[in-house]
Amino acid sequence: MYIEENETQKALKIILLQKKGGKNCARIIEKLLIRPYNSNQMANELHISYNTAYYHFQIMLKYDLINKMPSKYGTFYVAKQNLINEKESFEEIKKLIID
Repeated sequence: MYIEENETQKALKIILLQKKGGKNCARIIEKLLIRPYNSNQMANELHISYNTAYYHFQIMLKYDLINKMPSKYGTFYVAKQNLINEKESFEEIKKLIID
């Protein structure tokens, strides 16, 4: 039986399985499902460059998985409800890329 994927599931498959840096993107999503981060915080948390964190945030914005939250401490990124609702799908896809 085939179950049709929704847009969020399709986006997760694209950014995690088909785009460069799927493992880092998965690590970022894991953190965003807990709380909002800015690029600098995420870079420090995951020991990646600021530019890498920023790049992945931009990809996730393009695929409508996160929102920007401007603040006096820079732009924070937060998981959108559609991403939160697909946490189970995310965990299944993540298993395909992370050993």
